[in-house]
Amino acid sequence: MAEWDRDHLSSLGINVKLPLKKGFGKTDRIDYWWTEPIWMGVALTVALVYTALRVVFWDGSIHYDDHRVTSPIFSPDILHMLHVTNHPGWMNSAMLILWIPFGFRGTCYYMRRVYHRTFFQNPTGCMVSKPEVSYSIGYKGEKGLFILNNIHRYMLYLAIMILSVKFYDVLLTTQFDDGSTAISIGTLVLGIEAFLLFMYVASCHAFRHLFGGGMDQWRGGISGVFGAIYRWVSGVNVHHAFWFWTSLAMVFLGDLFVWAVAEEFISDQILLGW
Repeated sequence: MAEWDRDHLSSLGINVKLPLKKGFGKTDRIDYWWTEPIWMGVALTVALVYTALRVVFWDGSIHYDDHRVTSPIFSPDILHMLHVTNHPGWMNSAMLILWIPFGFRGTCYYMRRVYHRTFFQNPTGCMVSKPEVSYSIGYKGEKGLFILNNIHRYMLYLAIMILSVKFYDVLLTTQFDDGSTAISIGTLVLGIEAFLLFMYVASCHAFRHLFGGGMDQWRGGISGVFGAIYRWVSGVNVHHAFWFWTSLAMVFLGDLFVWAVAEEFISDQILLGW
C-alpha cells in the first residue's frame, strides 16, 4: 500500500496495520533504537546486584561520626533509631526497610515501561519485533503477578514517610558532636539525594492524583491550592524519567561517599560553619 493511501485512510479514521517484520529485533528502523533498552537494562541490573552485595555481604561502614551521617541505602537506620541491640549480627536496617523504596519504584508507571521493554521485550520498542514467546504470551495487563502493581498508590504513602527521614538525615549532617553547626560535603551529597528523591516522588502520577484525581474543577480556597499543586506536579511529571534515574544514581553515589568516609579513604570537609 502506498504511503499516500495509508495517510488518506488514516485521515478518514480507518486504522491501517503497518507491515512489521517478524523475528526478535527485526525492524525497518534505521536509528539506534537498541541503545535505550540496553543501557536501562544494564543500569537496573547493576543497581540490583550492588544493593544485594552491599546489604548482605558489604554491610559494614554504613555511617560515620557515630551515626551522624548514614548511607542512603540503609536510611532510615531504624535499628539504631529504636535502640535495638539484640538483633543478629548479620541483620541491618536495609533488610527491614528496602521493600518500601523497592516496592514504590518497582510498581512505578515509568518502571513498568522500563522492565517490559528491557527484560520482557514486550514490546522491545516502537515498530520493533518481539521474541516469538512474547507474541504467544501477549500482554495481559495488570493480571496475575502484575496485579501487585496496583499497590503503587499505597506504596506512595510509605515512600513519603521514608522521604521525610531523608531530609532529617540532611539536618543531622549539620550537627556536630562538639555542638557546632556546619555544612559539609556530606550535607551537599545527602541534600542533593533528598532533593532528587523529592522530585521523583513529587513527579509521580499517583502523587498528582492525590491533589486532583477526585476533582472536576478548582474554585478557589483549598481546592485552588490543590489545583496549583496539581498543575505544578503535572509540569514536573513530564520529566519523571529524569528524576527516576538521577535519584536512583544519587542513592548509590551517596552510599559510596559515606562508605569511603567511614573507611577513611576520604574526609568529609566542612564547607561553611557558624
